[in-house]
Amino acid sequence: MSVDVLFFGAHPDDVEWGAGGIALLLRDGGASFAIVDMTNGEMGSRGTPEQRQGESATAAKFLGASSRESLNLPDCGLLDSPNNRKLVANAIRRYRPKLVLAPYWEDRHPDHAAAGLIVQNSQLYCALTKLDDPNPPHKPGAFLFYPLHQFEQPAFVVDTTSVFQRKLELLRIHRSQFEKTAEEFGVIAHGVGDYLFGLESRDRYFGSLVGVHHGEALISDRPVRLSGLNDVLSLMGG
Repeated sequence: MSVDVLFFGAHPDDVEWGAGGIALLLRDGGASFAIVDMTNGEMGSRGTPEQRQGESATAAKFLGASSRESLNLPDCGLLDSPNNRKLVANAIRRYRPKLVLAPYWEDRHPDHAAAGLIVQNSQLYCALTKLDDPNPPHKPGAFLFYPLHQFEQPAFVVDTTSVFQRKLELLRIHRSQFEKTAEEFGVIAHGVGDYLFGLESRDRYFGSLVGVHHGEALISDRPVRLSGLNDVLSLMGG
């Protein structure tokens, strides 16, 4: 299966939380994408693994994802290692995306940070001809990283204003995670305890950087090649 974009998340709701608006815009534009969750979120204080599995499948259907899978790596034990880089490279070589999106590698949550590092460091493995992998090498056009908690200066901000209400619907599918505030869940909040309020505050902040109501940020760890001014105009909606 070949897709235009491949999303990676550390947990079953990370893609929706950090890049759900981008995924909805891709669907509306007819682009294909798949989602790879590195863990099943089994260590989360809210919800059971079975609940989370059902929610992630429903969310993928809502988004129109071509596929969603889990690498079944340990939640709260995600590490950047050669073996995990190979697992990620295998997914990239199978799906052959033009673009890869993953969590920003300096997030405060160790799993988010590790997921970003694994994807970032998988790039060599994607192109190795001698890697023990049944799929041929594949080099995506770009690797971009979406911040979840860290308010890093982005390389790009995608205007998600038109799909923000649908993004909230998408997050509510993950009822075990977002149905209540941290206090109502009986867990200790890290930052804003009202999760959806925190989400909207972050998306409004990124949107304000480019003069729109809501936005999702993307960070690049290296220059992104553009063919010419037409590519710049395309980035600006021209």
